[in-house]
Amino acid sequence: MTSYNLEETKILLRQVWTFLLMGLYGIGIFQERSVVLQTAVDQAAESFFSDVAKVIFFALVFVSFLIDIVEMREDRDRAYQFLFLSLVAGGLSATISAVQYNVLARIFGH
Repeated sequence: MTSYNLEETKILLRQVWTFLLMGLYGIGIFQERSVVLQTAVDQAAESFFSDVAKVIFFALVFVSFLIDIVEMREDRDRAYQFLFLSLVAGGLSATISAVQYNVLARIFGH
């Protein structure tokens, strides 16, 4: 029964982690769009996007820490893998989102 609850917890935390990472990449795309378009409304939203990205990033790090705690209950050798992955993926999210937006904008002719 305990291993079943542990597996459910790992699945749920990984789903939350994935959702937060997708949200962080989505915010990065909106930030890049506001930089490229440079309208007055988008400049006001740029500060908002930056604040939301910070909150999502710290939530991502917190959830990855929880995942690592659950993982360490099974195997101590896998300690802090998700935390390291979150720092790398979250830290590069703005860069990757900007590149993705620019590539898609060129493909679709915007």
